[in-house]
Amino acid sequence: MRTVGFFRELGPDPAEVYAESIHDHLGAAPLPDTPRVVQYLREGHGLIDVMGAEPDVLGSDRRLVGGASVMTDGEWIWRDDLSFYLATYQVSLSREFVESVRANHYQVPQLQIDELRAASREAMRILGYHRPPAPTL
Repeated sequence: MRTVGFFRELGPDPAEVYAESIHDHLGAAPLPDTPRVVQYLREGHGLIDVMGAEPDVLGSDRRLVGGASVMTDGEWIWRDDLSFYLATYQVSLSREFVESVRANHYQVPQLQIDELRAASREAMRILGYHRPPAPTL
C-alpha cells in the first residue's frame, strides 16, 4: 500500500508517513485533469473514519469535516481532505499516483470486503494506529 498527501502539517507525531511539508507541494502547474483527479479522491473507499473537523492548514477559515479520515483505491491511501487541497490550492501529487489514477480511467476500482479489511489493517499499521502492547513487568 502506498501513501499520497499525508503532509506534516496535517498529522500527528511521530508517524513518519507525515514527513513532507504541504508547502513543498505548492506552486506547481495545475494538472490538466484536476477535476477528474479530485473526483477520484472523493470516490475512494473509506477505510478509517475520523470524527471531527480539521482546520485548513493553509489559512482559510474552512473546517473540513472528517478531513483526517482515510480513503483508498486498493493500491494507495490518502486523507479525505486531500481532494480539498488539490481543488483549492492545486497541491502537487506524486507522479506515480496521478499515473495510477489515469491508468484506472479515473474510476476507483471496486474492492471486495476482504480486500477492504486487509487495506484497513495495512493503513492502520502504516499510520501507527496499532502499536504492539507494552511488555508487562
